[in-house]
Amino acid sequence: MKSHEKTFSLLMSVCFAAAMATATAAFAQDASSTGKCSFQRLKFPASAISPFPRALNDKGAIVGSFQAGAFPHRNQGFFLFQGKFTSFMFPGSVDTTANDISANGIIVGNFSTPGSGHPFMVRGGAFHEIKVPGFTSDTASVAAAGVNDHGEVVGSILSASSPFDVGFLLHNGKVTILSFPGAQEGTDASSINDEGVIVGSFSDNQGTHGFMWKAGVFSNVNPPDSVGLSQPKKISNAGDIVGSYTTADGVEHGFSFDHGKYTKIDAPGVRDTNVLGVNKFDNIVVLGTQGQTEFEFKGFCSAVF
Repeated sequence: MKSHEKTFSLLMSVCFAAAMATATAAFAQDASSTGKCSFQRLKFPASAISPFPRALNDKGAIVGSFQAGAFPHRNQGFFLFQGKFTSFMFPGSVDTTANDISANGIIVGNFSTPGSGHPFMVRGGAFHEIKVPGFTSDTASVAAAGVNDHGEVVGSILSASSPFDVGFLLHNGKVTILSFPGAQEGTDASSINDEGVIVGSFSDNQGTHGFMWKAGVFSNVNPPDSVGLSQPKKISNAGDIVGSYTTADGVEHGFSFDHGKYTKIDAPGVRDTNVLGVNKFDNIVVLGTQGQTEFEFKGFCSAVF
């Protein structure tokens, strides 16, 4: 990995130090007594256009991206903790997207420079470009989607030698390629927990389906009422999987999968629910859509799954 001397702002460092010092129980809020998740709207600055929360960790810190500036808008990463919003860009980039944050504060995502895109990691406040052995920006497009406390990274690779992408696991400088058996149109790895369990999705001529992978063994993750579009997004350190899927009426629902049980999750006041992140306390981050309007939520589901 190529290290950069520039670091996160002092503000973000202070925020995460506070997160590490705060008792984790403070983030383990219970769901409502009805047995459904309870939700609260996330608050973003007015200047943050189309905020997209992508993950939250066991300390309650949320990362994601938003658009900023005059049209055409540019993506910037953000870090949100206890109501304090901090934006950031990979040094020298024109676009930056944050996709995941581990419990100990490692962030991964992607950045763009004129003409090419790259995966990155923020660790100890310093930015690094992630290098995947055997693949360069000249021959492949590499996207980092998930990270755990050990610094293991998962994501997807689209290379010039293949028409479809494959998932990857990067561990101690060694890359493992992930391709779901029978996948005909690509495999994407989106999350990894501290036990090394990976989730993601693959596509074939029947649609898009979810998977779980551990130690070389794949299994399916698809809610029973899914009609060919199921996308697990994150897996927590407690082993809970969340994501989204579509039913026969064309409505998108969130879901959790825990100990063999699927639970449908729908945010209030919206037609479509996309559950994007989860932590070990079964707190979730959600993007809800009603018509052309998007709503960002934090959900508390500890009594649900």
